[in-house]
Amino acid sequence: MTAPPRSWLFCPADRLDRLAGAAARADVVIADLEDAVAPAEKPGARDGLVGWLRENPATAAAVWVRINSHSDYLAGDLDALLGEVPFAGIVIPKAEAAQVRSLAERTDRPLLPLLETAAGLWQAAEIAACATVRTLGIGEYDLSVELGTAAPDVDAGPLAWARSRVVAAASAAGIAPPPAPVSAVLDDDAGFRADTATLQRWGFFGRMCIHPAQAAAVHEVLTPAPAEVDRAREIVASAEQADREGSGVLVLDGKLVDLAVVRRARRTLALSE
Repeated sequence: MTAPPRSWLFCPADRLDRLAGAAARADVVIADLEDAVAPAEKPGARDGLVGWLRENPATAAAVWVRINSHSDYLAGDLDALLGEVPFAGIVIPKAEAAQVRSLAERTDRPLLPLLETAAGLWQAAEIAACATVRTLGIGEYDLSVELGTAAPDVDAGPLAWARSRVVAAASAAGIAPPPAPVSAVLDDDAGFRADTATLQRWGFFGRMCIHPAQAAAVHEVLTPAPAEVDRAREIVASAEQADREGSGVLVLDGKLVDLAVVRRARRTLALSE
């Protein structure tokens, strides 16, 4: 079993000097052509990024690209990226079903739609079911403005149902669990770690990050403790022994071990590796 990426680190697409460093710190780098690049700089940033990806194919294998949602830039982004350019996948901002279907018909690249609008959130299951969608993301800052709720770093409570909707849509479609949303708070490491751990319990896996220190924190939060790893090994070994013996029921230390428990143990081992 292979664990999904733990960290997805945004990096401005016009800061090519940072891309290699970001790739060394995070499991996935998101080269951002949207929010991180000023409008006047977008065409140049796009051309520079495409050149960099072609010159650095090994690093490009860990790079996803967030394209623009605005029609003034979207067509140019797709024309430039959908040729013979090495990179891992496309992050679609403000994603809605018709747009995701259209892009999935145009390319077989893996897609990560960011649900940042009310319509996109309502269409979460439909979007998750598109053939090339790898997982979903939730853009809570934009979404909170559209819904009229508090910003997530002020009060995330009103977005709880939206978070659960995204997690459930991904699970129902059989795709990877969504990475947890970004936090714009950079001066509260303890709070970020606690929030990251909470979001994992909600069903997210890993987290989108806007600073390398956040990626390092996510890796530490998701690293199982030695006792957890030992217990997971015991569960998996016992389950495999029960299979060999043809036993349909496994009880370990007075607790029933079912398939869900074994799956969770295997994920723990994948994370530890």
